[in-house]
Amino acid sequence: MDLFEAIEAGNAAEIRSLLADDPSLAARRSPDGVSAVLWARYRGRPEVVEAVLSAGPLLDVFDASALGRTERLVDLIDADPTQANAWSSDGFTPLCLAAFFDQPAAVALLIGRGADVHAVARNTMRVQALHSAAASRSVESARLLLEAGAAPDAEQQGGWTPVMAARRLGADDLIELLLAYGATDRADPHDGRTDQDGGDTANRSSTS
Repeated sequence: MDLFEAIEAGNAAEIRSLLADDPSLAARRSPDGVSAVLWARYRGRPEVVEAVLSAGPLLDVFDASALGRTERLVDLIDADPTQANAWSSDGFTPLCLAAFFDQPAAVALLIGRGADVHAVARNTMRVQALHSAAASRSVESARLLLEAGAAPDAEQQGGWTPVMAARRLGADDLIELLLAYGATDRADPHDGRTDQDGGDTANRSSTS
């Protein structure tokens, strides 16, 4: 089993064993260029992330954003201010990753360093950072983005808006915030409803 297979399998013990034998493996990247740290973060298993981090890999701006490592972010952006608006190999900005992984301190730092709140992911998802915040129910990240001028009705792939995502998740506090900033409470474009016959999608399953 190689490192990325172990990460995919959620095998923290195997990851630690592999990295104990060869710590340099933690610097490896997937075929599409995603770091081992970010690959683990995407899998949503904290113990797997910690196993990768145990080897002490050097975090890039995307890793640091996803983990909320603000000191590392400061160092990277101080050295190269363009890093605040860099693009990951899978098409996301640091701000989008910080928002998705509910890291409001990193979101605030990146906005303060000039991160573009309107940047659209360079992949089929076409998300902006506010979509990412909505997907993770990160109310504080969403608030920071809206205060910085993020478009409350921005559409991603398929016409999805942040309010639609919030309704699917039943995130009433997030819905309230988005509406307060002028979002339109439109119906889910995939459930066959119209704006007139009901936007009550809050109780719908997010997997439907």
